[in-house]
Amino acid sequence: MSVNENRLIEINGVFQYVAIMAQKKGLPLLVYVHGGPGEAALPLLMHYQKELAQHFTFVVWEQRGAGKSFYEFGVNEKVVIDDYVEDLRALTAYLTSRFHQDKVYLLAHDFGTIIGLRYIQKYPETVRKYIGCSQVVNMEKAMRLRLRYAIENSPRNVANRLLKIDPTFSGERWMKDLERLDKQITRLKGCLYDQKNKFSLQHIYLRCPAYTMFDYQRYRKGIEQSVRKLWPEIMQVDFESTTRFDVPVVFVEGRHDKRLSSALAKTYYDKIASAKQWFWFEESSHYPQWCEPQAFNELMIRLLEQE
Repeated sequence: MSVNENRLIEINGVFQYVAIMAQKKGLPLLVYVHGGPGEAALPLLMHYQKELAQHFTFVVWEQRGAGKSFYEFGVNEKVVIDDYVEDLRALTAYLTSRFHQDKVYLLAHDFGTIIGLRYIQKYPETVRKYIGCSQVVNMEKAMRLRLRYAIENSPRNVANRLLKIDPTFSGERWMKDLERLDKQITRLKGCLYDQKNKFSLQHIYLRCPAYTMFDYQRYRKGIEQSVRKLWPEIMQVDFESTTRFDVPVVFVEGRHDKRLSSALAKTYYDKIASAKQWFWFEESSHYPQWCEPQAFNELMIRLLEQE
């Protein structure tokens, strides 16, 4: 492999872990923006999307405070979504300068799609094409739909407990309520297609040579602290009034995603008045890139060939 680097890079005063993989020099830059918040994805991408390094200079960024970029957020440290947008800007500036390219492909998932859409609104001149996988549209609506699905499809005793959850996730118990809801959505196969748990993904983290057990423990801590810091702001996210972008957008959705409603994403997509493409993944829930990895990789290669 011509480029195979794993390093900490100082981005806006914070050391953040970046992996860069490419079969040969000169391949177009593809930057992956992971979800969560805090759900760093290097082991999964190395396992399922390594093929993309034959066609792209594939860049995996573990965001501040997450995964191999973990550091403990201070009690009074202010962490906001725009910090991640500006981190991404600094990263793309570094990459385009180093690899002598003027733009990148941006591939985002889940929480990363919040960063991604905000980024292309602010810095469209740096992005060739945006691919949003399990796109966030209106987070309050998405959470109400997530909760409704769990209540309607759970046994009565479980549904009764879920009925006590505040759908705004703004009360004192919001973190525990969120954990309870997400566990139930996973049991209902709304997260991983035809699977009631995430063990298949967790095993990949534990077997990954790039991740030690210490890294995995920090990965888990990174999710918890990122959710705690960012969730109140995430709940306010709403892109519904934004219907035009200066960058071509591609939405990739799992037909059975009940964590972030794919139906909500489709309604939003239909209102977008600029260049766009939509792709359904019929045997996927929240993670099309890992439920149907071969089909997903082939799609990414086709999107490149369209240029």
